[in-house]
Amino acid sequence: MENDVPAKKTMVLRKMLTVVLVLVIVHATLTAALFTLMLQGPDRFARAMRYVPWAAFVVLPFKPLWNVARAGRHSVGEMAPDFSLDGVDHKSTVRLSSFRGQKPVILVFGSYT
Repeated sequence: MENDVPAKKTMVLRKMLTVVLVLVIVHATLTAALFTLMLQGPDRFARAMRYVPWAAFVVLPFKPLWNVARAGRHSVGEMAPDFSLDGVDHKSTVRLSSFRGQKPVILVFGSYT
């Protein structure tokens, strides 16, 4: 009967390791899926995130993934890509490149309402 004790301990240890391994694989898969979703773009990400329970924010590394996914492809000091926007009067168009070499440009994205 004494020989059964080490065998039972080994079996319990193997089951525990299996459970831990499965949890690690599930966590890694969910983390990879979340990161892939973050890279898809804000609209698709927002549509999917409304179904994610709040507990997921505690379990998954949301903030570090978000910082990497939203870091962008440009670095400080690099020239901004050219784009155009409607003017304040909505009749004219303003192009970023028209200011190049003339004066600094500050871009503010957000709402002040």
